Amino acid sequence: MASKRKSFRWLLVGLVALVLVAVAVAVSWNDFYLLRLKTYSNLSSNMRPTLEVDEVVLATKIFPSMGEHYEPVRGDVIVFTIAAKRANDYMKRVIGLPGERIRLQDGVVLINDVPVPRQALADYRYEGRDGSEISAPRFRETLPNGRSYEVLDLDPQGEMDTTREYVVPDGHLFVMGDNRDNSVDSRYTDYIGYAPLNEVTGVVEMILLPKGEGSSLWQRQQPESN
Repeated sequence: MASKRKSFRWLLVGLVALVLVAVAVAVSWNDFYLLRLKTYSNLSSNMRPTLEVDEVVLATKIFPSMGEHYEPVRGDVIVFTIAAKRANDYMKRVIGLPGERIRLQDGVVLINDVPVPRQALADYRYEGRDGSEISAPRFRETLPNGRSYEVLDLDPQGEMDTTREYVVPDGHLFVMGDNRDNSVDSRYTDYIGYAPLNEVTGVVEMILLPKGEGSSLWQRQQPESN
């Protein structure tokens, strides 16, 4: 009897060890596949002030190769690829949905000819490459679904502050970086263009290692009472 209990105990220990090894293989700092999470390092300033250069973010993984598809939500910060470009992952904010008309006028985003409210905030200060402090005009945009986030407008006369009208194709999204004058995004159709829905591989959920002022990914703004 004691021998059977001992054998069962060793069997249980072996099973636990096997599970731990499987978890160790499947889970790493960069890919938490069992938890459907993945970390990304932000290598660009195109999402400033929301994300600073070298900040690490955590994203919920989406697996298009397994038949999963992203359900678009305006204001999400998404990770996507463009197979035709043969480039690395892009990280941008969802502004326009399929079928919508998007354009910019003097830095203001218009969705189907309706301006997205933009409120001026205190300038955003950050350290330049040479170590000097830079001050940039900062605004808060609030999308039709109530999501709100901060953007920078480094040059009020920037080349893409006023654009033509873009009609978002089916199966695609219009995306932009929050650092509007320092982001190559859907406004540049010859470079990135529209983000394909079937190539969205993640949705950024949180900043793991913040460096800047701690701007949130987005906030929900309550409508003002009349």
